[in-house]
Amino acid sequence: MTATADTDITVRDARVRFREIDLDQPFMISGRAITWFTLALVDVVATNRRGETATGRGASVLSVPWSWPTSRLDVRGRDAALRRLTERFAHAALGGEPADPVGAWLRLHATVADTGAAVEDAPAPEPIPRLAELLCLGAVDNALHDAWARAAGRPAHTMYTSDHLAHDLACVDPTLVGRYPGEFLAAPRRRLPVQHVVGTSDPLRPGDAGGGRSLEEWLRRDGVRHVKIKVAGRDPDADARRIADVHRVASARAADVALSVDPNEGYPGPGALGAMLDALAATAPDAFRAVAFVEQPWPRGSSPDPVAVREQSRRRPVLMDESLHDPAQLRHVRSDGWSGVVVKAGKGQTPALLTYAFARAHGLFVTMQDLTAVDAALAHSARLASVFDLSAPHLEYNSRQYAPTGNRDLATRQPSLVTVDDGVVVLDEPAAGIY
Repeated sequence: MTATADTDITVRDARVRFREIDLDQPFMISGRAITWFTLALVDVVATNRRGETATGRGASVLSVPWSWPTSRLDVRGRDAALRRLTERFAHAALGGEPADPVGAWLRLHATVADTGAAVEDAPAPEPIPRLAELLCLGAVDNALHDAWARAAGRPAHTMYTSDHLAHDLACVDPTLVGRYPGEFLAAPRRRLPVQHVVGTSDPLRPGDAGGGRSLEEWLRRDGVRHVKIKVAGRDPDADARRIADVHRVASARAADVALSVDPNEGYPGPGALGAMLDALAATAPDAFRAVAFVEQPWPRGSSPDPVAVREQSRRRPVLMDESLHDPAQLRHVRSDGWSGVVVKAGKGQTPALLTYAFARAHGLFVTMQDLTAVDAALAHSARLASVFDLSAPHLEYNSRQYAPTGNRDLATRQPSLVTVDDGVVVLDEPAAGIY
């Protein structure tokens, strides 16, 4: 642990802008239709103790339906609140004593954890959910990591060691004193298998209702072998039939197809998940065996019986996603019955690193499942996935399905990252920064 390092940075300037991204077709999750979202882009100018200055960029998808699904405010009102909070975090990052970005995130996150953020100009003050706060802070955090590594002239993944960080992993788990995220990172992969997402209303075959390109057509074009299935979570038998139908289409294109299932908090508890798995195992055993993991089956904030959760986790890994809004929760993941965790780059490089390293240190299942990441957010997600030794090693890349125009600029810079060929995308060699 280094109290100070010559790579510590001070932020001299911070600028925030926002892009509204329209989806080509609605993306349905748990009965909620996503038709647009805001991409937050933060640029910071930072100088390290050696006097080296660099500009870093961070991005995050401010997904209101995912991070703040219920409120007295309409979606536009919530989106405006998240934009203002992102600007507040960027301003709060200015000046101060030089620090590494992990230390800076811990400081910024602590201010929110202590006081919370709220919408003060609403008809009645309303707290901003912790998950939404993380997305706002994530754009700033990502920019800090990028500027820090660019100023040092190194790829960020090479710097998460005691030489450059003032905090070890004891900041999330006292048993990990003296251990750092860099210990758990892998040699960068340049080829990443892509995960295709099937929304609850997406067509599976040409001519099916739902509109847009069908799953069969997507798989024929891109050769993808990893498929994530959104299910409604209202009827376990209907969900099992949907999973079986998707598997039937996908396995006709590839014998080694891997499925994941995401009810997006739709089930009331472990019993409903068990009923779905029972129905799937009984009616489509091949599809049941193809399921690699299940994401967040029940509502965030709920506390189902850990014994019941563990019973389902023994059948198929059950991963915490929306429920995870603070690294302090990581110590309770296993005791609460979960198999592991989902990492999201949009929550920020720091919580992504802390979550991933904790999971690896404790033998938990860990994978990355990002939002509809476009442009810099997609490039960041891909680079992070490339240096993580994941239990399921794919890159979720659903913006090619729902918001392809959001990647036009990225396609000119990194065409092999945007274009899927035989189920994979190809990254450039790592450069200084987080990309």
